Amino acid sequence: MNAPEANPGPSPGKGALTKAGLAELLLGLALLLSLLGAVFKLMAWLEGSMAALVDAATCFASLAAGMVSVWAQLASRRPPDEEHPYGHERYLLYGSIVIAVLYSIVLGISVDRLAERLANPYYHVAPAAPLYVAIGMGFYVAAVAAARRAGFVGRTYAAFLSSEIIEGFVTIASSAVGAAWSSIADYLGGWLLVGYLAYEIFSELRSYEAMLTDMAEPMLAERLRRMLEQHGLRVKSLRIRLVMPGRYHGDAVVEAPKPLEEAHDLIDEVAKEARDRMGVELVIHYEPGKEAQGFKPAAEPTRPGTRHAEGGKEPGRVH
Repeated sequence: MNAPEANPGPSPGKGALTKAGLAELLLGLALLLSLLGAVFKLMAWLEGSMAALVDAATCFASLAAGMVSVWAQLASRRPPDEEHPYGHERYLLYGSIVIAVLYSIVLGISVDRLAERLANPYYHVAPAAPLYVAIGMGFYVAAVAAARRAGFVGRTYAAFLSSEIIEGFVTIASSAVGAAWSSIADYLGGWLLVGYLAYEIFSELRSYEAMLTDMAEPMLAERLRRMLEQHGLRVKSLRIRLVMPGRYHGDAVVEAPKPLEEAHDLIDEVAKEARDRMGVELVIHYEPGKEAQGFKPAAEPTRPGTRHAEGGKEPGRVH
């Protein structure tokens, strides 16, 4: 009689959703919820709210920005290759520049539409406008909750969506007052959103300065120098450049009073510590010190009538 075969249990790929698969599913859900939220804000514009027009335009830009952000995150994780020997981390910066361009286009369109109304800012805002914006905000709250559970990429997208919730509160207030009292309130709300959008773009562009000009924090360089010296390495030169926030490349020329073989092990250890503790990919050029080269100081010439004492004592005079 044959023994019964053991039950292998469910295979990992069947009937079970992997962590990566769940993150992709939640990110897709966040994108869908964002689209629905943008549609409802667009419906509020069709009900006469100019503030909702600006809000809806930024929502669609945010949706495109989210997709660009996902692409940039995935591209930045590619390993180094022949064309990118330092890796692909700066795809994140490239993605951020594309996003800034998208928001700048939205800013230009919004300013143009609001300027057209400047001659006659009196128009009808239907009571349904703030209601549609509130429904859209509900979709955005759900989208943020889903995106935050979708791993690192999802959390990045959630940061984009959070600003849409802030803008939604402004749109609800201005369109509600515009519907109940005067469209001037709704019109001013539109300009307030434009000002906030311009501030966001300016802040984003300022953040590129450090990365595009290879700036590095002076305190980080000093910390790195101290770490090298604590390991017995004399620093002759040290340079660091910012690649992305928290990621640096650098090179150092050091001198160590150790034989070549021991110095190689020490340098490997120091480079790993710099990478793990400070986020610095450091290339260390080693120059052996005089002690490592077997250098011995020349003997001091003796004067007539003197001799060197044995045992390391001070020279003594011969009587």
